[in-house]
Amino acid sequence: MQEEFLWVEKYRPKTVSDAILPDDLKDTFRTFVEQGNIPNLLLTGSAGVGKTTIAKAMLEELNADYIVLNGSNEGRRIDDFRNSISTFATTVSFGGGRKYIIIDEADYLNPESVQPMLRNFMEEFSKNCGFIFTCNFVSRIIDPLHSRCSVVEFKMPKKDMPKLAGQFFKRVETILERENVEFDKKVVAEVVMKHFP
Repeated sequence: MQEEFLWVEKYRPKTVSDAILPDDLKDTFRTFVEQGNIPNLLLTGSAGVGKTTIAKAMLEELNADYIVLNGSNEGRRIDDFRNSISTFATTVSFGGGRKYIIIDEADYLNPESVQPMLRNFMEEFSKNCGFIFTCNFVSRIIDPLHSRCSVVEFKMPKKDMPKLAGQFFKRVETILERENVEFDKKVVAEVVMKHFP
């Protein structure tokens, strides 16, 4: 199984509390989980800041059925994309609860054909299916999708950066120890700082 080989999947946080994010963002996502209902969301911010991770973590905590579709891959084959969504959205959830579709990299979806189709799907399946979109460039998302989603922008305030960088360092250190990889703390710190956030 692929997840056994990719540490990014093996060690991906499974709960909102495990995610490394500014406190105000975590509080927003915790509230959704506590309410037991996640609204349609548009998560926006630069690459690698945790948008997909937090979407999956919320749904894992709710034990919700969900699928992940990648906009940069799926959006080019509109029929496959349409079939994937309609097949998932029309089937009954195993747990009987609300189902969700995560559309990763939604800013790569065609704004003339695929994004309007999604707007229609959001209306058609609103009773049993929610949508979570992630994007790096929010300006590439059409207004009708914006208006149907709560927009959450992933910002890293300067005041939070030292704390978050420290948390990232500890997470990397823990993973390397669990995988029995020898490492130099200075090198790990340099890598974390180079790629932060």
